[in-house]
Amino acid sequence: MISYDYHIRVPYGDVDRMGFLYHAHYVRYFDMARTELIRSLGITNLELEEQGVMLPVLNVNIDYGMPAHYDDLLTIRVSLRERPGVKCVFHYEVMRDGETLTTGSVTLAFMNSTTHKAIRPPKVLLDVIDKHM
Repeated sequence: MISYDYHIRVPYGDVDRMGFLYHAHYVRYFDMARTELIRSLGITNLELEEQGVMLPVLNVNIDYGMPAHYDDLLTIRVSLRERPGVKCVFHYEVMRDGETLTTGSVTLAFMNSTTHKAIRPPKVLLDVIDKHM
């Protein structure tokens, strides 16, 4: 398993009238954490795109346990539990002071940017993942 902790302080503009982190922003936070996990492995989304690989989202699941609020310092723990194939599933925990507030997962597909057909992950990415798993 590979995991990465991404930290973000909830800005005022991300809360709703109830003072809760607006539900749709969790997906954006997940995306930021996933991007930084990949970067921490030594490869970037831009490098994958330059190799003709796109990563469209197939599925998002979120279980909103307890709300986050304005100015909370959150840890978004993103993990890759299995070696990816054509699909790749990232798992998330949103924590405040070590307490899990929200959990979720995002399933992505590897897609050729020209043909828009599903492909296997590039060898360079699999090599990096294998090294860290």
